[in-house]
Amino acid sequence: MDKISGFSDDELLVKILSFLPTKEAVTTSILSKQWKFLWMRVPKLEYDEKSIYLKEFYCQYMILERDDRRKRFIASGKSQRMRRFIDRNLPLHISPLIESLRLVLFTEVFQPQDIKLWVEIAISRCVEELSVTFTLFKGKRNALLPSSLYTCKSLVTLKLKKNILVDVPHDFCLPSLKTLHLELVTYADEESLQRLLTNCSVLEDLVVERHQGDNVRKFSVIIPTLLSLSFTVWSGCSSDGYMIDTPSLKYFKYKNLSKSTTSTSLIIVKNMPKLEEAQIFTAGHNIKKLLQSLTSVKLLSLLVAEGNTAEAVYGDDVVFNKLEHLNFGSIFKGNYGYTGLVEPSSVPKCLLSSLQTFEWSGDFFLSVQGKDLAKYILRNSCFLKTATITHGPGLDPQKHLDLETEIRLSSPSSPTCNLVFNQHWDWGWEFWI
Repeated sequence: MDKISGFSDDELLVKILSFLPTKEAVTTSILSKQWKFLWMRVPKLEYDEKSIYLKEFYCQYMILERDDRRKRFIASGKSQRMRRFIDRNLPLHISPLIESLRLVLFTEVFQPQDIKLWVEIAISRCVEELSVTFTLFKGKRNALLPSSLYTCKSLVTLKLKKNILVDVPHDFCLPSLKTLHLELVTYADEESLQRLLTNCSVLEDLVVERHQGDNVRKFSVIIPTLLSLSFTVWSGCSSDGYMIDTPSLKYFKYKNLSKSTTSTSLIIVKNMPKLEEAQIFTAGHNIKKLLQSLTSVKLLSLLVAEGNTAEAVYGDDVVFNKLEHLNFGSIFKGNYGYTGLVEPSSVPKCLLSSLQTFEWSGDFFLSVQGKDLAKYILRNSCFLKTATITHGPGLDPQKHLDLETEIRLSSPSSPTCNLVFNQHWDWGWEFWI
Protein backbone atom coordinates (compact mmCIF):
# COMPACT_ATOMS: atom_id res chain seq x y z
CA MET A 1 0.00 0.00 0.00
CA ASP A 2 2.87 2.41 0.74
CA LYS A 3 4.12 2.16 -2.86
CA ILE A 4 0.64 2.73 -4.27
CA SER A 5 -0.05 5.72 -2.00
CA GLY A 6 2.99 7.44 -3.47
CA PHE A 7 1.23 7.80 -6.86
CA SER A 8 -1.42 10.32 -7.85
CA ASP A 9 -4.57 8.90 -9.46
CA ASP A 10 -3.36 9.64 -12.99
CA GLU A 11 0.14 8.32 -12.31
CA LEU A 12 -1.30 5.06 -11.06
CA LEU A 13 -3.52 4.70 -14.14
CA VAL A 14 -0.55 5.40 -16.44
CA LYS A 15 1.44 2.75 -14.57
CA ILE A 16 -1.37 0.24 -15.14
CA LEU A 17 -1.66 1.19 -18.84
CA SER A 18 2.08 0.60 -19.31
CA PHE A 19 1.47 -3.12 -18.78
CA LEU A 20 -0.99 -3.25 -21.70
CA PRO A 21 -0.17 -3.48 -25.41
CA THR A 22 -0.32 0.00 -26.94
CA LYS A 23 -3.29 -1.04 -29.08
CA GLU A 24 -5.29 -1.85 -25.94
CA ALA A 25 -4.07 1.21 -24.04
CA VAL A 26 -5.28 3.52 -26.83
CA THR A 27 -8.81 2.07 -26.66
CA THR A 28 -9.16 3.36 -23.07
CA SER A 29 -9.23 6.93 -24.42
CA ILE A 30 -12.98 6.59 -25.09
CA LEU A 31 -13.85 5.85 -21.45
CA SER A 32 -14.01 9.45 -20.22
CA LYS A 33 -12.33 12.86 -20.46
CA GLN A 34 -9.86 11.81 -17.77
CA TRP A 35 -8.80 8.81 -19.84
CA LYS A 36 -8.66 10.58 -23.23
CA PHE A 37 -4.95 11.38 -23.24
CA LEU A 38 -3.67 9.12 -20.47
CA TRP A 39 -2.25 6.57 -22.95
CA MET A 40 -0.03 9.33 -24.40
CA ARG A 41 1.81 9.46 -21.09
CA VAL A 42 2.71 5.75 -21.21
CA PRO A 43 6.49 5.43 -21.64
CA LYS A 44 6.31 2.02 -23.35
CA LEU A 45 5.09 1.94 -26.96
CA GLU A 46 4.52 -1.05 -29.23
CA TYR A 47 3.30 -0.82 -32.81
CA ASP A 48 2.94 -4.33 -34.26
CA GLU A 49 1.37 -4.41 -37.71
CA LYS A 50 0.65 -8.11 -37.38
CA SER A 51 -1.67 -7.41 -34.45
CA ILE A 52 -4.18 -5.57 -36.66
CA TYR A 53 -4.68 -8.57 -38.95
CA LEU A 54 -5.68 -12.17 -38.53
CA LYS A 55 -2.78 -14.61 -38.45
CA GLU A 56 -4.01 -16.12 -41.73
CA PHE A 57 -3.66 -12.73 -43.45
CA TYR A 58 -0.04 -12.35 -42.39
CA CYS A 59 0.87 -15.86 -43.60
CA GLN A 60 -0.85 -15.37 -46.97
CA TYR A 61 0.68 -11.94 -47.49
CA MET A 62 4.19 -13.21 -46.83
CA ILE A 63 3.93 -15.95 -49.49
CA LEU A 64 2.55 -13.69 -52.26
CA GLU A 65 5.21 -12.90 -54.84
CA ARG A 66 3.72 -10.13 -56.99
CA ASP A 67 3.50 -6.57 -55.62
CA ASP A 68 0.16 -5.91 -57.32
CA ARG A 69 -1.39 -8.87 -55.48
CA ARG A 70 0.00 -7.60 -52.18
CA LYS A 71 -1.51 -4.15 -52.79
CA ARG A 72 -4.93 -5.67 -53.39
CA PHE A 73 -4.46 -7.74 -50.25
CA ILE A 74 -4.16 -4.63 -48.03
CA ALA A 75 -7.02 -2.71 -49.66
CA SER A 76 -8.83 -2.63 -46.31
CA GLY A 77 -6.69 0.36 -45.31
CA LYS A 78 -5.75 -0.94 -41.84
CA SER A 79 -2.02 -0.49 -42.41
CA GLN A 80 -2.53 3.02 -43.84
CA ARG A 81 -4.53 4.03 -40.77
CA MET A 82 -1.88 2.60 -38.47
CA ARG A 83 0.85 4.54 -40.28
CA ARG A 84 -1.10 7.81 -40.04
CA PHE A 85 -1.77 7.16 -36.36
CA ILE A 86 1.93 6.69 -35.54
CA ASP A 87 2.94 9.65 -37.71
CA ARG A 88 0.45 11.93 -35.99
CA ASN A 89 0.78 10.80 -32.38
CA LEU A 90 4.40 9.77 -31.81
CA PRO A 91 5.81 13.32 -32.15
CA LEU A 92 3.10 14.55 -29.76
CA HIS A 93 3.60 11.82 -27.17
CA ILE A 94 3.39 13.50 -23.77
CA SER A 95 5.81 11.27 -21.87
CA PRO A 96 9.19 13.05 -21.70
CA LEU A 97 10.92 9.67 -21.59
CA ILE A 98 10.22 6.77 -23.96
CA GLU A 99 11.43 3.75 -22.05
CA SER A 100 10.81 1.38 -24.95
CA LEU A 101 9.69 1.52 -28.59
CA ARG A 102 8.90 -1.67 -30.50
CA LEU A 103 8.08 -1.61 -34.22
CA VAL A 104 7.02 -4.70 -36.22
CA LEU A 105 6.16 -3.72 -39.81
CA PHE A 106 5.81 -5.87 -42.91
CA THR A 107 3.65 -4.27 -45.64
CA GLU A 108 4.87 -1.78 -48.27
CA VAL A 109 2.72 0.89 -46.63
CA PHE A 110 5.65 1.49 -44.27
CA GLN A 111 8.78 2.89 -45.88
CA PRO A 112 12.40 3.23 -44.69
CA GLN A 113 12.00 6.97 -44.10
CA ASP A 114 9.15 6.26 -41.70
CA ILE A 115 11.35 3.99 -39.60
CA LYS A 116 14.16 6.54 -39.55
CA LEU A 117 11.87 9.38 -38.42
CA TRP A 118 10.20 7.38 -35.64
CA VAL A 119 13.53 6.10 -34.31
CA GLU A 120 14.85 9.69 -34.27
CA ILE A 121 11.89 10.74 -32.15
CA ALA A 122 12.51 7.89 -29.70
CA ILE A 123 16.19 8.82 -29.44
CA SER A 124 15.27 12.43 -28.68
CA ARG A 125 13.18 11.10 -25.76
CA CYS A 126 16.12 9.13 -24.30
CA VAL A 127 14.86 5.71 -25.37
CA GLU A 128 16.20 2.81 -23.32
CA GLU A 129 14.87 -0.16 -25.30
CA LEU A 130 14.50 -0.09 -29.09
CA SER A 131 13.27 -3.01 -31.19
CA VAL A 132 12.68 -2.77 -34.95
CA THR A 133 11.54 -5.61 -37.22
CA PHE A 134 11.14 -4.42 -40.81
CA THR A 135 10.25 -6.86 -43.59
CA LEU A 136 10.33 -5.84 -47.23
CA PHE A 137 10.52 -7.65 -50.55
CA LYS A 138 12.52 -7.65 -53.78
CA GLY A 139 13.52 -4.25 -55.08
CA LYS A 140 12.79 -2.47 -51.79
CA ARG A 141 15.39 -0.51 -49.83
CA ASN A 142 16.61 -1.51 -46.40
CA ALA A 143 15.82 0.92 -43.60
CA LEU A 144 18.84 3.05 -42.71
CA LEU A 145 18.61 4.13 -39.09
CA PRO A 146 19.74 7.63 -38.02
CA SER A 147 23.39 8.05 -37.08
CA SER A 148 22.25 9.49 -33.72
CA LEU A 149 21.25 5.93 -32.75
CA TYR A 150 24.93 5.05 -32.37
CA THR A 151 25.57 7.85 -29.88
CA CYS A 152 22.46 7.32 -27.75
CA LYS A 153 23.75 7.27 -24.16
CA SER A 154 20.45 6.06 -22.69
CA LEU A 155 20.12 2.97 -24.92
CA VAL A 156 20.28 -0.28 -22.93
CA THR A 157 18.64 -2.71 -25.37
CA LEU A 158 18.84 -2.67 -29.17
CA LYS A 159 17.11 -5.34 -31.29
CA LEU A 160 17.18 -5.07 -35.09
CA LYS A 161 15.69 -7.67 -37.40
CA LYS A 162 15.47 -8.30 -41.16
CA ASN A 163 15.55 -5.36 -43.63
CA ILE A 164 17.69 -2.98 -41.57
CA LEU A 165 20.93 -1.51 -42.89
CA VAL A 166 23.47 -1.28 -40.05
CA ASP A 167 25.93 1.50 -40.86
CA VAL A 168 28.04 2.21 -37.78
CA PRO A 169 30.06 5.47 -37.95
CA HIS A 170 33.69 5.57 -36.91
CA ASP A 171 32.88 7.81 -33.97
CA PHE A 172 30.14 6.27 -31.89
CA CYS A 173 29.42 5.54 -28.25
CA LEU A 174 26.80 3.30 -26.64
CA PRO A 175 27.97 3.36 -23.03
CA SER A 176 24.81 1.79 -21.56
CA LEU A 177 24.13 -0.94 -24.13
CA LYS A 178 23.77 -4.35 -22.46
CA THR A 179 21.61 -6.25 -24.98
CA LEU A 180 22.28 -6.32 -28.73
CA HIS A 181 20.32 -8.50 -31.19
CA LEU A 182 21.21 -8.37 -34.91
CA GLU A 183 19.00 -10.86 -36.74
CA LEU A 184 19.12 -11.20 -40.54
CA VAL A 185 20.17 -7.56 -40.96
CA THR A 186 22.55 -6.23 -43.64
CA TYR A 187 25.73 -4.31 -42.83
CA ALA A 188 27.04 -1.33 -44.79
CA ASP A 189 30.44 -3.03 -44.65
CA GLU A 190 32.28 -5.64 -42.62
CA GLU A 191 33.82 -2.97 -40.38
CA SER A 192 30.37 -1.79 -39.21
CA LEU A 193 29.69 -5.02 -37.37
CA GLN A 194 33.21 -5.25 -35.97
CA ARG A 195 33.14 -1.64 -34.72
CA LEU A 196 29.82 -2.28 -33.01
CA LEU A 197 31.09 -5.41 -31.26
CA THR A 198 34.39 -3.88 -30.26
CA ASN A 199 33.11 -0.73 -28.56
CA CYS A 200 30.19 -1.88 -26.41
CA SER A 201 31.97 -1.89 -23.08
CA VAL A 202 29.15 -3.27 -20.88
CA LEU A 203 27.46 -5.66 -23.33
CA GLU A 204 26.04 -8.79 -21.68
CA ASP A 205 23.67 -10.36 -24.23
CA LEU A 206 24.57 -10.71 -27.93
CA VAL A 207 22.59 -12.36 -30.75
CA VAL A 208 24.00 -12.41 -34.29
CA GLU A 209 22.07 -14.19 -37.07
CA ARG A 210 23.79 -14.15 -40.45
CA HIS A 211 22.18 -14.53 -43.87
CA GLN A 212 23.44 -14.72 -47.45
CA GLY A 213 24.47 -11.32 -48.74
CA ASP A 214 24.83 -9.57 -45.38
CA ASN A 215 28.27 -8.13 -46.37
CA VAL A 216 30.15 -9.98 -43.62
CA ARG A 217 32.78 -12.71 -43.96
CA LYS A 218 34.52 -12.67 -40.61
CA PHE A 219 34.38 -10.98 -37.23
CA SER A 220 35.63 -11.35 -33.68
CA VAL A 221 33.66 -11.36 -30.46
CA ILE A 222 36.10 -10.15 -27.81
CA ILE A 223 33.86 -8.87 -25.03
CA PRO A 224 34.96 -9.38 -21.39
CA THR A 225 31.49 -8.55 -19.99
CA LEU A 226 29.44 -10.85 -22.26
CA LEU A 227 27.27 -13.41 -20.46
CA SER A 228 25.14 -14.81 -23.31
CA LEU A 229 26.01 -15.37 -26.98
CA SER A 230 23.74 -16.76 -29.72
CA PHE A 231 25.27 -17.14 -33.17
CA THR A 232 23.42 -18.47 -36.25
CA VAL A 233 24.85 -19.02 -39.74
CA TRP A 234 22.28 -19.81 -42.42
CA SER A 235 22.86 -21.73 -45.64
CA GLY A 236 24.65 -19.75 -48.33
CA CYS A 237 26.73 -17.63 -45.96
CA SER A 238 30.37 -17.25 -46.92
CA SER A 239 32.96 -17.08 -44.19
CA ASP A 240 36.62 -16.44 -43.51
CA GLY A 241 36.33 -17.39 -39.86
CA TYR A 242 35.15 -16.23 -36.47
CA MET A 243 36.98 -15.77 -33.19
CA ILE A 244 35.31 -15.80 -29.78
CA ASP A 245 37.04 -14.61 -26.60
CA THR A 246 34.45 -14.19 -23.84
CA PRO A 247 35.86 -14.95 -20.36
CA SER A 248 32.55 -14.23 -18.55
CA LEU A 249 30.25 -16.17 -20.90
CA LYS A 250 27.71 -18.49 -19.24
CA TYR A 251 25.41 -19.36 -22.16
CA PHE A 252 26.42 -20.19 -25.75
CA LYS A 253 24.14 -21.14 -28.63
CA TYR A 254 25.62 -21.99 -32.03
CA LYS A 255 23.62 -22.98 -35.08
CA ASN A 256 25.35 -23.57 -38.42
CA LEU A 257 23.36 -24.59 -41.49
CA SER A 258 26.05 -23.55 -43.95
CA LYS A 259 27.12 -26.26 -46.39
CA SER A 260 30.75 -25.17 -46.23
CA THR A 261 32.80 -28.14 -45.02
CA THR A 262 35.26 -25.86 -43.25
CA SER A 263 32.96 -23.34 -41.60
CA THR A 264 32.89 -25.03 -38.21
CA SER A 265 36.66 -25.42 -38.00
CA LEU A 266 36.94 -21.67 -38.67
CA ILE A 267 35.40 -20.89 -35.30
CA ILE A 268 38.16 -20.25 -32.80
CA VAL A 269 36.98 -20.30 -29.19
CA LYS A 270 39.72 -18.97 -26.96
CA ASN A 271 38.25 -18.32 -23.56
CA MET A 272 35.02 -19.61 -21.97
CA PRO A 273 36.04 -20.76 -18.48
CA LYS A 274 32.66 -19.91 -16.88
CA LEU A 275 30.42 -21.49 -19.52
CA GLU A 276 27.47 -23.35 -17.95
CA GLU A 277 25.14 -24.11 -20.87
CA ALA A 278 25.74 -24.73 -24.57
CA GLN A 279 23.35 -25.53 -27.42
CA ILE A 280 25.04 -26.71 -30.61
CA PHE A 281 23.44 -27.56 -33.97
CA THR A 282 25.55 -28.14 -37.07
CA ALA A 283 24.82 -29.73 -40.41
CA GLY A 284 27.54 -31.80 -42.06
CA HIS A 285 30.53 -30.59 -40.03
CA ASN A 286 33.10 -32.17 -37.76
CA ILE A 287 32.31 -30.41 -34.50
CA LYS A 288 34.83 -32.14 -32.24
CA LYS A 289 37.19 -29.16 -32.25
CA LEU A 290 34.37 -26.85 -31.18
CA LEU A 291 33.26 -29.23 -28.41
CA GLN A 292 36.80 -29.32 -27.05
CA SER A 293 36.36 -25.63 -26.18
CA LEU A 294 33.10 -26.21 -24.28
CA THR A 295 34.12 -28.88 -21.79
CA SER A 296 33.25 -26.79 -18.72
CA VAL A 297 29.50 -26.89 -19.43
CA LYS A 298 26.95 -28.37 -17.03
CA LEU A 299 24.12 -28.50 -19.58
CA LEU A 300 24.82 -29.50 -23.18
CA SER A 301 22.23 -29.72 -25.97
CA LEU A 302 23.70 -31.22 -29.11
CA LEU A 303 21.83 -31.70 -32.39
CA VAL A 304 23.72 -33.29 -35.26
CA ALA A 305 22.49 -33.63 -38.83
CA GLU A 306 23.25 -35.54 -42.02
CA GLY A 307 26.98 -35.96 -42.56
CA ASN A 308 28.03 -36.05 -38.91
CA THR A 309 29.18 -39.52 -37.94
CA ALA A 310 29.45 -40.60 -34.34
CA GLU A 311 33.23 -40.22 -34.56
CA ALA A 312 32.74 -36.51 -35.35
CA VAL A 313 30.98 -36.02 -32.02
CA TYR A 314 32.72 -38.03 -29.30
CA GLY A 315 36.07 -39.52 -28.44
CA ASP A 316 38.95 -39.55 -25.96
CA ASP A 317 39.79 -35.92 -26.66
CA VAL A 318 36.37 -34.49 -25.67
CA VAL A 319 35.74 -34.81 -21.92
CA PHE A 320 33.01 -32.87 -20.07
CA ASN A 321 34.07 -33.08 -16.44
CA LYS A 322 31.13 -31.06 -15.04
CA LEU A 323 28.30 -32.23 -17.29
CA GLU A 324 24.97 -32.78 -15.48
CA HIS A 325 22.41 -32.64 -18.29
CA LEU A 326 22.91 -34.00 -21.83
CA ASN A 327 20.27 -33.48 -24.53
CA PHE A 328 21.33 -35.29 -27.69
CA GLY A 329 19.34 -35.08 -30.92
CA SER A 330 19.86 -36.32 -34.47
CA ILE A 331 18.03 -35.95 -37.77
CA PHE A 332 19.58 -38.67 -39.88
CA LYS A 333 19.76 -42.43 -40.20
CA GLY A 334 22.39 -44.86 -41.38
CA ASN A 335 25.50 -46.60 -40.12
CA TYR A 336 28.05 -44.93 -42.46
CA GLY A 337 30.33 -47.97 -42.59
CA TYR A 338 30.13 -48.37 -38.84
CA THR A 339 32.03 -51.42 -37.52
CA GLY A 340 31.64 -51.01 -33.76
CA LEU A 341 31.85 -48.41 -31.04
CA VAL A 342 35.40 -47.31 -30.26
CA GLU A 343 35.15 -46.69 -26.53
CA PRO A 344 37.37 -44.10 -24.82
CA SER A 345 40.40 -45.53 -23.02
CA SER A 346 38.81 -44.41 -19.73
CA VAL A 347 35.22 -43.59 -18.83
CA PRO A 348 34.62 -39.81 -18.98
CA LYS A 349 34.54 -38.22 -15.54
CA CYS A 350 31.14 -36.61 -16.19
CA LEU A 351 29.54 -40.07 -16.55
CA LEU A 352 31.14 -41.38 -13.40
CA SER A 353 30.44 -38.40 -11.16
CA SER A 354 28.06 -35.72 -12.47
CA LEU A 355 25.62 -36.61 -15.30
CA GLN A 356 22.06 -36.69 -13.92
CA THR A 357 19.80 -36.15 -16.96
CA PHE A 358 20.15 -37.69 -20.42
CA GLU A 359 17.76 -36.94 -23.31
CA TRP A 360 18.05 -38.39 -26.81
CA SER A 361 15.82 -37.28 -29.70
CA GLY A 362 15.93 -38.51 -33.30
CA ASP A 363 16.12 -41.58 -35.46
CA PHE A 364 19.91 -41.85 -35.29
CA PHE A 365 19.16 -43.81 -32.13
CA LEU A 366 17.68 -46.57 -34.32
CA SER A 367 21.04 -47.18 -36.02
CA VAL A 368 23.55 -49.67 -34.64
CA GLN A 369 26.04 -46.96 -33.66
CA GLY A 370 23.26 -44.91 -32.06
CA LYS A 371 22.19 -47.80 -29.86
CA ASP A 372 25.79 -48.61 -28.96
CA LEU A 373 26.45 -45.02 -27.92
CA ALA A 374 23.25 -44.88 -25.82
CA LYS A 375 24.11 -48.16 -24.11
CA TYR A 376 27.60 -46.91 -23.31
CA ILE A 377 26.23 -43.74 -21.69
CA LEU A 378 23.60 -45.65 -19.68
CA ARG A 379 26.04 -48.33 -18.62
CA ASN A 380 28.60 -45.88 -17.29
CA SER A 381 26.49 -43.06 -15.81
CA CYS A 382 26.64 -43.81 -12.11
CA PHE A 383 24.45 -40.92 -10.90
CA LEU A 384 21.92 -40.79 -13.72
CA LYS A 385 18.40 -39.93 -12.50
CA THR A 386 16.42 -39.66 -15.75
CA ALA A 387 17.07 -40.98 -19.26
CA THR A 388 14.53 -40.13 -21.97
CA ILE A 389 14.80 -41.60 -25.47
CA THR A 390 12.49 -40.24 -28.18
CA HIS A 391 12.29 -41.37 -31.81
CA GLY A 392 9.95 -40.75 -34.74
CA PRO A 393 6.36 -42.05 -34.95
CA GLY A 394 6.90 -44.39 -37.90
CA LEU A 395 8.43 -47.33 -36.01
CA ASP A 396 6.47 -50.60 -35.91
CA PRO A 397 5.08 -51.21 -32.35
CA GLN A 398 6.83 -54.59 -32.08
CA LYS A 399 10.16 -53.07 -33.11
CA HIS A 400 9.60 -50.33 -30.56
CA LEU A 401 9.06 -52.95 -27.86
CA ASP A 402 12.13 -54.94 -28.97
CA LEU A 403 14.22 -51.76 -28.95
CA GLU A 404 13.06 -50.79 -25.47
CA THR A 405 13.77 -54.30 -24.16
CA GLU A 406 17.26 -54.29 -25.70
CA ILE A 407 18.16 -50.99 -24.05
CA ARG A 408 16.69 -51.91 -20.67
CA LEU A 409 18.72 -55.12 -20.67
CA SER A 410 21.87 -53.05 -21.07
CA SER A 411 21.52 -52.44 -17.30
CA PRO A 412 21.89 -48.71 -16.50
CA SER A 413 24.66 -48.24 -13.97
CA SER A 414 22.55 -46.02 -11.71
CA PRO A 415 20.01 -48.06 -9.70
CA THR A 416 17.73 -45.00 -9.38
CA CYS A 417 17.64 -44.17 -13.09
CA ASN A 418 14.15 -43.69 -14.57
CA LEU A 419 14.32 -44.84 -18.20
CA VAL A 420 11.56 -43.38 -20.43
CA PHE A 421 10.80 -44.18 -24.09
CA ASN A 422 8.70 -41.89 -26.31
CA GLN A 423 7.56 -42.42 -29.89
CA HIS A 424 6.87 -38.94 -31.26
CA TRP A 425 8.70 -35.77 -32.27
CA ASP A 426 8.59 -33.94 -28.96
CA TRP A 427 12.09 -32.58 -29.29
CA GLY A 428 12.11 -30.02 -26.52
CA TRP A 429 14.44 -28.00 -28.73
CA GLU A 430 12.51 -24.73 -28.86
CA PHE A 431 15.76 -22.81 -29.18
CA TRP A 432 16.14 -23.85 -32.84
CA ILE A 433 12.99 -21.99 -33.85
